[in-house]
Amino acid sequence: MSKKNVSLPLKHNKRFRPLLLVGLVAVLLVFQWFGGLAGSARSLATQAIELNQLDSAEYWLKISQWFESRSGETYFMRARLQRKRGELEKMATDLRSAHDSGFSPTRLQREQSLALASLGRLTQDVEKELDEWLQEPTAETSEILDSYINGLTSLSRYSESLELLNYWESQSPWSPIPNYRRARIQEHLSQFQLAEEQYKSAHQKDPRYTKAAYQYGRLLLQQRRPVEALLLFRECEGGASDLAAKTGIARCLKETGKVDEARDILRQVLGNSIESQARSSRSVDDFSERYIAASELGSIETEAGNYEAAVEILKKALEVNPKDTIARYAYAVSLRGKGMVMESEQNFEIVRSARKALEKVSELQEKLRHTPDDSKVRMELGKLILEHESERTGVFWVQSIFSYDPSNEDAHRMLAEWYANKANASDDDRRREEYHRSFLKLVSNSEKK
Repeated sequence: MSKKNVSLPLKHNKRFRPLLLVGLVAVLLVFQWFGGLAGSARSLATQAIELNQLDSAEYWLKISQWFESRSGETYFMRARLQRKRGELEKMATDLRSAHDSGFSPTRLQREQSLALASLGRLTQDVEKELDEWLQEPTAETSEILDSYINGLTSLSRYSESLELLNYWESQSPWSPIPNYRRARIQEHLSQFQLAEEQYKSAHQKDPRYTKAAYQYGRLLLQQRRPVEALLLFRECEGGASDLAAKTGIARCLKETGKVDEARDILRQVLGNSIESQARSSRSVDDFSERYIAASELGSIETEAGNYEAAVEILKKALEVNPKDTIARYAYAVSLRGKGMVMESEQNFEIVRSARKALEKVSELQEKLRHTPDDSKVRMELGKLILEHESERTGVFWVQSIFSYDPSNEDAHRMLAEWYANKANASDDDRRREEYHRSFLKLVSNSEKK
């Protein structure tokens, strides 16, 4: 009896095994028909791009290409990824590949328009085009608004950016991105309480949205609330944001007196390449020009009286950004501690000069709140920041002049000269210089006529 109970099911299984295999093959064929593994990977890449999780998107697009090496859709998604990263030459290459693979010319053209919009090249025709796209039933609302808002923000058209963010939130009330983007603008406008509320809302909507958690923590740390900030930075550990998160954690520990723990973490971070650290920071929209890990560790060693070690670490921080006054001040203290009095005083003087010049920044920003179209104030503000604090922020303020005065020759001339005289200028810097010089040539030729 027991033998029959055992043997019959085995025979039964053998009889139906071929049918099971046929069924599995059928399921796989249907799966492949609907895009299969490549389509699934592209879908995950799309979701990652929408959340600006660009490293994750790149991973899934590589998976997609393993199964569909010449897919126009995959090339298109890669182009979109490059647009988000600001790597427009790579974007153009992928768009050409998508075109050669038979991808929709209309969508390719629109992607180029989104890139121009994101850079702030918002002509009347481009803005009209974007407004019309938003009305289409199948519009990629988040992509259009993302580029549109980037462009408006780069031109300092903040009120219009905030209006579009309100619209975005009304269309996608569950999304953390409108709150996050609103917080970034409000923080730039020194509306810190409003920015904190928006970071908090973004974090509550999606605790997995790492950018919101990181930037919320950074703002709290800036407000000297390291205990609260520490919890948020810990949420960002692991993955692409790991090194940026660890740097934030170390800064919080330093602020709460746990200096030895902070030192150990910063040494661990500095064991990675500068590019790896920068890539991690970019993943959470931290584009600080300071080499923060080196600057902070150097300051710790300075305060501990380890001047020899501090000098070597702070040299690295200043090589990356000579305008880092925090690193420069610690460097001056360490040089003095080593008995290098003359060199120390030279560095103290650089810090004093920078701080004195930057005292005027708040005054100029206040003027712009009342007269936002004052190009002379924007120029003065941009020059001050360019010279003493940040290239990225300084260029931003000079370029913002074009939103009120697109033909401002002084701004074009100033930027052309800046890029021309820049040490170790990149190919992109040379192209920017040429762009501004070409505008001045155009104006000169028209005046001669």
